[in-house]
Amino acid sequence: MANAFLLSGTPRLEPGTVSLTFDDGPGPRTAELAELLAEQDVPGTFFVLGESLQHYRSELDVIRDCGHAIGLHSETHRPFLSVDLASRQLDRCRARIPDYLPETPWFRPPYGFKDLAVPGYAGPVGWHADGADWEITYRNGQTVDGCVDTIVETMLELGGGIVVLHDFAPFTEFTGRGLTVADLDLRVVEIAKLLIPRLRQHEFSLVGLPGPVAEPIPA
Repeated sequence: MANAFLLSGTPRLEPGTVSLTFDDGPGPRTAELAELLAEQDVPGTFFVLGESLQHYRSELDVIRDCGHAIGLHSETHRPFLSVDLASRQLDRCRARIPDYLPETPWFRPPYGFKDLAVPGYAGPVGWHADGADWEITYRNGQTVDGCVDTIVETMLELGGGIVVLHDFAPFTEFTGRGLTVADLDLRVVEIAKLLIPRLRQHEFSLVGLPGPVAEPIPA
């Protein structure tokens, strides 16, 4: 499956539907993105990162006010090597924003690794299409048009599914490369502006993720 990275908790979507999801935020363009999606009547799901919340927590108000869903990515952008580590990372992130989350939040592990169910959370959520937009963020050669083309081609091949994009980048990641926020090329808004009409041109319906069901907490 082209560009697909499916995990065991990835929800099924109806054929002909696409769900846009965003990782690593909130960031400096998250509010603009959330408002654009709302204007286009597109429900998004934002998988937030604890280390980003330290700097851009106020963006959550815009996400919520625009009617989008908020899920969890992690506290720090490190692979979930065990259920215990995943649980601790998700719990720390969840504790930052309890008023913004449903009783059972979706989660997506950093890098999509690894495929572990975590008690008390719904997921792990994978994706069907990835346009490598982080390569734009780090100025590594990808373009907005190239990202959109890849996603649309994948959705046409699969008949719909979940798209992963990024509204920011992890602080530990880009500062570890010697970069600052000013060095990043954050183009998620431009991507969304092109992607939404392209998907609709091909008669895809843009939908939110279905309601999550939690992995039971052991007695």
